[in-house]
Amino acid sequence: MIFGKDAKMNDNILWLNKLVPKHILLKESEIDEKLNPLNITRDQLPKILLKDPALKALDEEAKPNDVVEVHRFSESAGSNLAYRLVVEE
Repeated sequence: MIFGKDAKMNDNILWLNKLVPKHILLKESEIDEKLNPLNITRDQLPKILLKDPALKALDEEAKPNDVVEVHRFSESAGSNLAYRLVVEE
């Protein structure tokens, strides 16, 4: 793995920092499965910009209107899931 100025986002260096939550790009078939139990629609989700470094570090390429699942962990609150809608601007 390359560190420093020669590092590229696809080297997944971003994920080595424990403060960066894990981001997972959901498949189209998974979106309704995840959002329906929460009684929310895609347009009600908080937004995440397409140029966000976390999206650029994903193995798959995100595009506008995709949904990302964000896994956060804290010692006091435990595990937390959040969903974000990918937007251009």
